[in-house]
Amino acid sequence: AVLEYQKRDVLGFAMDFAEDRTKTSWGVEFTWFPRVLVADNDQFDALAHVDLYNLVVSVDRLTFIRFLNRSRSFFMNLQLFFQYVSDYRSSFPRDGPFNTLATFTVATGYHQDRLVPSVTFVHDFPSSSGAVLASVSYRYTENLSIQVGANAFYGSVRSLEAPLVAPGTAAGGAGKGAQRFYVENGLSQIRDRDEFFLRLRYTF
Repeated sequence: AVLEYQKRDVLGFAMDFAEDRTKTSWGVEFTWFPRVLVADNDQFDALAHVDLYNLVVSVDRLTFIRFLNRSRSFFMNLQLFFQYVSDYRSSFPRDGPFNTLATFTVATGYHQDRLVPSVTFVHDFPSSSGAVLASVSYRYTENLSIQVGANAFYGSVRSLEAPLVAPGTAAGGAGKGAQRFYVENGLSQIRDRDEFFLRLRYTF
């Protein structure tokens, strides 16, 4: 067994600006992580070094939809997360070399913002997984509020060639797919964890 604490370097840039023609606000962030250790099923130590390049683009806009809300605008936010994995190989359990995840959020307020519904859509393109996150909050007083919501997830399992040096053997050691390696990338790991919640908050 080998225990190592890896040093991680990062170089990043960020900027924000407003675009008057479309009345949108933009945010852009770029980061570079050199020589990151990732899993590789074709290596005897099950590891490989790659460079990770990440780009995040965020767009905000306030839009009036009169037939849905006459007194308040809808806040809309779109975020795109791009990633490039250098030296990507099919033996990597992770997706690549190009990965894209998108989120889209819509929220508005009614009754002087005492009632606030919101919904967020999440989709990870390489793994075809994602989520729908919806909630409605109501503020009774300055101290007491209640929130009701539901989170629904989706995704799937993907099979790969088994690693050269596996930590264990497949269950039973026989049967269809026994010598395959299975991964749940993106949000697939929580695809069966749909939830409904009720939150009561009192501040003093």
